[in-house]
Amino acid sequence: MPADVNAGKSIQADATTTIFADSGPVIVTDPPYYDNISYAELSDFFYIWLRRLLLDIYPDLFAGILVPIQEEMITAPRFDKKGGENAKERFERLMNETLRLIRKRCTPDFPSSIFYAYKQQEETKQGVTSTGWDTMLTAIIDAGFQIIGTWPMRTERAARLNSLGANTLASSVILVCRPRPEDAPFANRNEFISALEAELPDALNQLTQGHIAPVDLAQAAIGPGMEIYSRYSSVSTIAGVEVTVRDALENINRVIEEYHRREQGELDEESQFCLTWLEQHGYGAGAYGAVAVLLSQAKNVSIDALRDSHRLLTAASGAVQLLDPDEYHHYERKRPSAPMTAWEGCFRMLWHLDHEEGGFIDGCAKVAARMDGGGESIECLARLLYAHYDRKRDSQNAVIFNNLVSEWREISTRAASLRRQETQAGLGI
Repeated sequence: MPADVNAGKSIQADATTTIFADSGPVIVTDPPYYDNISYAELSDFFYIWLRRLLLDIYPDLFAGILVPIQEEMITAPRFDKKGGENAKERFERLMNETLRLIRKRCTPDFPSSIFYAYKQQEETKQGVTSTGWDTMLTAIIDAGFQIIGTWPMRTERAARLNSLGANTLASSVILVCRPRPEDAPFANRNEFISALEAELPDALNQLTQGHIAPVDLAQAAIGPGMEIYSRYSSVSTIAGVEVTVRDALENINRVIEEYHRREQGELDEESQFCLTWLEQHGYGAGAYGAVAVLLSQAKNVSIDALRDSHRLLTAASGAVQLLDPDEYHHYERKRPSAPMTAWEGCFRMLWHLDHEEGGFIDGCAKVAARMDGGGESIECLARLLYAHYDRKRDSQNAVIFNNLVSEWREISTRAASLRRQETQAGLGI
């Protein structure tokens, strides 16, 4: 019988040195995530039992007593000061060698895809960046690749994030790469930043319209930003200083922050006041004086109206204080006299999310159905509140707003259905 042309083959080999001559031109890889996972140590748990069962069948795969741990490509303390390099330098070298080998094997006719899901943030003088992303992207670009597309794909655990108690990525980002042309243009720093500011907001609009979870947005936005950076053979300042991947990431995050600030300006004035007050005072009391008055004037709102008509805060005895989120359950019994703001709608939804296990979608949909535009401003506000708590490293609160956005597609679909039912009932249909 002829050999099955569709038969697969699994081989254990060193990715930094092995090229399979009979492999196809399409390369898809899910590389190690810097220091996120100790793959070899986890594999040992299963390996010892699989070896007992399969050693005679796959003698090459199970030749060792344990998984080969010294060849592992991760950033782990056991690799520090071995061969004169630390664990970070070793990881970068091995990743670069692997991607350069892939670059030699692939062709311009077929893209290569690299899966990545990593969220390690660190503060720098310029902003927030990510060591894991910095290392991976530097290796991709140094190997001669150009990033031509990025697809956020839901690949991680499907359980609701608040049940896990962690501000955890739910998506992987697929980086689609092709060999960078030999005649790729050079750009100075100003040209790169201008292109970033012109193109990245549109990419962010597409991501948010797809209801990607806020916890994934910053990671997914790295891709469109690096598409711009990697199209150039190099980027440098006028003085000839290289603009590194880390510099590019800092500028990408700056554009993301500016995007969020523009989103804030699209909210109703009352919600803008509350968001700014939260950033300054949290849910604690702030002085009912010049600061509160100036802020209310800047947002064109009245503190008395925020207190009496909208009922979003208290203002008495020389102090202004936002209502605690748990107080919004009172609105289920008695609505304020003024139209619903995004702030009120958002926290009413959070009450349903926290108190109606299994039925919270219907409760949230009823809130959205009562707002103009189907409550889209609530989703916008939830993203901004996520970003606020994420900057403060407050995962407990950040994950709450992340969950709300994650459920938004279903909420908006049911809200639209409710509005149709109310319209038909009003028309007597």
